Amino acid sequence: VEELRGGWGGEVDERLVEGEWELMYSDVEPFRSSPFFLAIEEAFDGSQVNSLDRSVGIEKAEEKSTLFFKLHQLQVMSWGASTIGRISQNIDFTSQEFESTFDTTLFGLTVIPIVGWFKLLPTFGGRVVTIADRLKLEGDVLYMELQKTKVVEVEGLPRIPLVDKLFMDRWFPVNAVWQLLPWNKHPPKCSVQVLYVDEDTRVMKDARGGLFVYMRPLVL
Repeated sequence: VEELRGGWGGEVDERLVEGEWELMYSDVEPFRSSPFFLAIEEAFDGSQVNSLDRSVGIEKAEEKSTLFFKLHQLQVMSWGASTIGRISQNIDFTSQEFESTFDTTLFGLTVIPIVGWFKLLPTFGGRVVTIADRLKLEGDVLYMELQKTKVVEVEGLPRIPLVDKLFMDRWFPVNAVWQLLPWNKHPPKCSVQVLYVDEDTRVMKDARGGLFVYMRPLVL
């Protein structure tokens, strides 16, 4: 990153930032590139440390989001229950919308260690789509507000059985629910800094210093 920035003129404008991108590398959990988790991170980091936090060893506000992300990763990814595939973003300054997606596979790797390597459960999956709006670029920082999320079908993966009609293909009003919760004092806003951008590569940093490297998708 420093080598890229060293030979870079520092130009950050909407023309370079907008359009479709794919996440190629991150030095933190990849799902944290979504506005959903970026908003959670900033909300936790701006909160007060209370007695309940201290009871589990948390002394600084930013440690709350770290614990949350670790628990989330443990919950959904243990024993191959869930794996993350392609992560993409589509940035549209005209509509002031930021779309983030990630493909997830459920039970793709579930086996019985030691006993054998046969599948326990069939594989299902979907694409999680998250929308943030009020998108604006100020200097080298992207600002946005989380609005809604839904799960849609991914070509080649069976839909999630039993609950697909209930949970798939419908928008969930995250923003509205967020503001009904008494512990949330502010709307779910978030921001990311552009460390480097050119026609093909974009490097971002979140509020905690997590790095995300994006590339333009290949057109075949």
